[in-house]
Amino acid sequence: AAALSGAVTHTVSTAVIVFELTGQISHILPVMIAVILANAVAQSLQPSLYDSIIRIQKLPYLPELGWGQEKYNIRVEDIMVRDVRFITLSSSYRDLQEALITGQLKTLALVESK
Repeated sequence: AAALSGAVTHTVSTAVIVFELTGQISHILPVMIAVILANAVAQSLQPSLYDSIIRIQKLPYLPELGWGQEKYNIRVEDIMVRDVRFITLSSSYRDLQEALITGQLKTLALVESK
């Protein structure tokens, strides 16, 4: 069961949680080895359950950021959405209608001022 959950989710935390809940530390070594091996094999074959859900639902996905010096060269402006549609408290009905018609929006920001 631990190897299955480790392979599906690509995490080791499920085995750790089971040991914390049950208090059965005597089986920790074989279960952790099984989870780590299942995790290694599963990562080479397929994405995790969470990555699959993100791809199926077409959710925005954060880019891979390096651990070296490169991570300091990335700015917010490199990955942010620049064309944000918004309305203000003083916007007219026409402004709202134009904002809704011109784009395929899932959200619309309401701001206090421009």
